[in-house]
Amino acid sequence: MTEGRHCQVHLLDDRRLELLVQPKLLSRELLDLVASHFNLKEKEYFGITFIDDTGQENWLQLDHRVLEHDLPKKPGPTLLHFAVRFYIESI
Repeated sequence: MTEGRHCQVHLLDDRRLELLVQPKLLSRELLDLVASHFNLKEKEYFGITFIDDTGQENWLQLDHRVLEHDLPKKPGPTLLHFAVRFYIESI
């Protein structure tokens, strides 16, 4: 059986990216993978969130492995959201 966990990342344009997240994958590497779909160069303004079993939205910590987070235990793919983390007030 393949190791890992099926995840679905909801992108900013309402597309969904289906992934098999391996146990050693860092959150930073997942963000890099998702950002590459947009040719995004300045990733520091974005992040990936998930909603835990209590309904609380949480950010993936970039220096931790994705599967180390308290992801929901529901059957089916884990839902993650690519989101804007920081806004620029002016350019």
